[in-house]
Amino acid sequence: MTRGRRLPHGVRFVLRAFLILLIHMFALGVMAEVLPGLSMKTWETDMWGVVVIALLNALLRPILLLFTLPFAVLSFGLWTLVLNGGMIMLASREIVPGLTVDNWGIAIVAALGMAAINMGITALLALNEEDSFYHNVVRRLARRSAPPDQSQVPGTVFIEIDGLAEPVLQQAMRDGYMPHLAQWVQSGSYKLVEWDCGVPSQTSSSQAGMLCGRNYDIPAFRWYEKDNGRLMVSNHPADAAAIEGRQSTGNGLLSQSGSSLGNLLSGDAGRSLLTMSTLTSRGHLRGTGSAFYLYFLNPYNFPRALVLMAWEAVKETWERMGQILRNVQPRVHRGLSFLVLRVVSTVLLREMNVYILMDEMFSGVAVNYTCFVGYDVVAHHAGPTRPDAMKVLRDLDRQIERLERVAAHSPRPYRFVVLSDHGQSQGATFRQRYGKTLQEVVQSLLRGDVQVQSWIGEEKGWGHLNALLTDAVQTDILAGRAARLALRGRTHDGYVEFGPDRKAREVKDATVVFCGSGNLGLVYFADWPQRLSLEEIEASYPGLIQGLVGHPGIGFIMVRSEKHGPLVMGRDGIHYLADGHIDGTDPLAVFGDHAARHLGILDTFPHVGDIVVNSFYDPVTDEVAAFEEMVGSHGGLGGDQTRAVLVYPSDLSIDGEQIIGAVEMHGVLARWVNLLPLPNDSGEAKE
Repeated sequence: MTRGRRLPHGVRFVLRAFLILLIHMFALGVMAEVLPGLSMKTWETDMWGVVVIALLNALLRPILLLFTLPFAVLSFGLWTLVLNGGMIMLASREIVPGLTVDNWGIAIVAALGMAAINMGITALLALNEEDSFYHNVVRRLARRSAPPDQSQVPGTVFIEIDGLAEPVLQQAMRDGYMPHLAQWVQSGSYKLVEWDCGVPSQTSSSQAGMLCGRNYDIPAFRWYEKDNGRLMVSNHPADAAAIEGRQSTGNGLLSQSGSSLGNLLSGDAGRSLLTMSTLTSRGHLRGTGSAFYLYFLNPYNFPRALVLMAWEAVKETWERMGQILRNVQPRVHRGLSFLVLRVVSTVLLREMNVYILMDEMFSGVAVNYTCFVGYDVVAHHAGPTRPDAMKVLRDLDRQIERLERVAAHSPRPYRFVVLSDHGQSQGATFRQRYGKTLQEVVQSLLRGDVQVQSWIGEEKGWGHLNALLTDAVQTDILAGRAARLALRGRTHDGYVEFGPDRKAREVKDATVVFCGSGNLGLVYFADWPQRLSLEEIEASYPGLIQGLVGHPGIGFIMVRSEKHGPLVMGRDGIHYLADGHIDGTDPLAVFGDHAARHLGILDTFPHVGDIVVNSFYDPVTDEVAAFEEMVGSHGGLGGDQTRAVLVYPSDLSIDGEQIIGAVEMHGVLARWVNLLPLPNDSGEAKE
């Protein structure tokens, strides 16, 4: 045999199956040695036990799971572990002589232990999961539905890493956290550029611009609409659907044979899953739903995810205690609710995204766009460049490498584009620095019985978890109906909702509404139907403007003057956005070259606050002061939060020197997926 020549696929499959059999036999044997209540007479018992358990998992377990699928998700995999234990119990009681299991609890522990051992050995031996029996089955089924006439047309996989700033990615590649992306860039096959996401620097605005080509009147992650008395939160399904409805023209980035996975907005995709704007739409699981169910049918997926989630929980506990013992500053409280959100976002959602994306690639879907949220979640609480968050990037780098290997077996070639929607900026929070929240500062500056209602980010991280639970109860089988009945107290308009009470977000008798998104704050005077001018605010609320401008934690405020138009006011100067005139020291001097441009656009939004407040930014320490209790934040201006990143194949091109704003980014991405006419040599569009 010629050196370096690979064995035929059939031979490799048989050898791999035999090796996996040995690994499973070893795992079952280890559990029999260390676990009281589990025993085997001979090695033949071990072999036949493994074979029978595998057959039961392949034949009987999917039928049982079909009727109990929602419980598998609602229990975060514990129910599937119970089923796995049941297969071991059935094998010991009825089929395999010599295999003894005392009770169901022992069987469940054995199933989990076998999963952990199998995962450890297969990782050590580099046995790739995408080559497993189950993925081969998915691949064959998917290829039957792949359009043969499109098999030679390159597809595109967009991988969005939520909250990743360009300088952080550079650091992660330099420090060895993302070696695969580093190899891409160092080899010259990929290029890495920074792009400016603008204001507000947050996901709904960026995704609307990138996916829909418009992000008009999205003034923050959360905002108040005076005309209808509505509080808008970008990651609530009804609000996300409204946002996309306002932006969509029907020709979004994913409108032609596209798939949306794990996003806030769908980009007009025909196939969507775990996407907030389509979450409660009837039939939204169409297309991607089969992969969603197949993930749970695989007897090794959830036990593997449970092991990884347990390890992630251990890491979070260790890292949280490490910050406390070393007195790392700044830091925020990281309690049980954050632990749950971390393990779900960094493990379960990541694993499901990758699995379902594999299925989409095997199906030959032309354009796939998926968002990984785990880094953003951890960076908010630990800090964007601290080891806790960088380790999340290391795990994502491994998944990107895994997806690239899958692409080699897909029915069409794929090119990968890795990008972010915004970055994050670090710093002690506004409350930590000054002993008061911005709401309390505003309240202290107002006179009389004026009441301020604050609306900040307690609910943000729960959106990803609630999306998963909502998709889980969409089935019409008996278990789905039972799950909907059990969760009816947590279901609003078809959406399963855990976290802060929705009723607490209703505007009641407040005169002033404050909405905080990172270090960006919007102040609304709810009793006035129109946006108040600077002159009206000073007449009705004397001392408020001066008090805000003079506060050391505030970098600038933006208001609209009846005489001068939009003004950006700082402690030592005023920037007149209408003509660029500056009195005194420019309050935008430290906020980047495009700050005035971005704020000028923000000022035109009908639902922007009467007063826009941005925290200070210290270019020496590179810190901001978030109005939410987050170490890493984004939403406004200052630092890395507007410095998004784009990694793309070198054979693609970008027009111009820099991409400014998500709408410009849409033009680049749309051209890459052939949604826009390409220019000819004369500069005129050609079909």
